[in-house]
Amino acid sequence: MCREGIDLVTMKVALRHGADRLEQEMDHLRQWSALASNVDLEEVSSMLDEALDKVSAAGEILAGCVRSLAELQVQRPTAGGTGVTVTPM
Repeated sequence: MCREGIDLVTMKVALRHGADRLEQEMDHLRQWSALASNVDLEEVSSMLDEALDKVSAAGEILAGCVRSLAELQVQRPTAGGTGVTVTPM
């Protein structure tokens, strides 16, 4: 989803929501992996653990994006900067 003229706050909030959804998915993957392991489906459990690692990595990347956007909110654009005007709240 892309909109012209999107502001940093809207983008930060949207990405934070995405990170929250990934956190929920990680909880689900942990539960499914444990269940698969409990019913002797070790191969499935292993694949779910691998998926969990990848979702966790994606969550860390999103969290980094959120942190970067938060920093941009409080910084004033420098000469020759990003061309984004940010008003600190």
